[in-house]
Amino acid sequence: MKHKNGFRLAGRVVTGVLAVLFLMILCLFSYTTIARAKGNPLPTVFGSGSAVVLSGSMEPELPVGALLFIHREDHYEVGEIVTYEDEYGNLVTHRLVSLENGEAVTRGDVNNTNDAPFPASKILGKVTAVLPGVGSAILWLQTSLGICTIVLICGLFMILPWVFHGKGEKTHDGKR
Repeated sequence: MKHKNGFRLAGRVVTGVLAVLFLMILCLFSYTTIARAKGNPLPTVFGSGSAVVLSGSMEPELPVGALLFIHREDHYEVGEIVTYEDEYGNLVTHRLVSLENGEAVTRGDVNNTNDAPFPASKILGKVTAVLPGVGSAILWLQTSLGICTIVLICGLFMILPWVFHGKGEKTHDGKR
């Protein structure tokens, strides 16, 4: 019977960990959604935010569908890959090719021409890490089907201990 109690305890631990992770992800998703709704194009936690690569202008270094981690800095150097907000409110991630007199100029690695100059204050951060393919999964998880899938998986993990071990099942000595 110790075996059965060990499985039950492991199931409860896994369920608890998954519940905490789910709540953390829900809080982070809520924070970023509200921040974006209030006009913040790149919400950050501890100075870092994330974005998904949607175009091939920085391939192969930043492939389409990659998740980028972007960190705010006090200053930026020519050659770094930075993310900024363009005049239309879109996030653009390109290589910094010039930074003079408060003006920045960037260019996508596969582009033939520089982007239009913009105020350096529009730079939101530099790319510090790249996870290829993860961004595509995140975009899918933000769809209705993705959200339903997450809720279904979390629900399954929460009921699995009761399905396999029987809620309230008596042991051989009469205890529950």
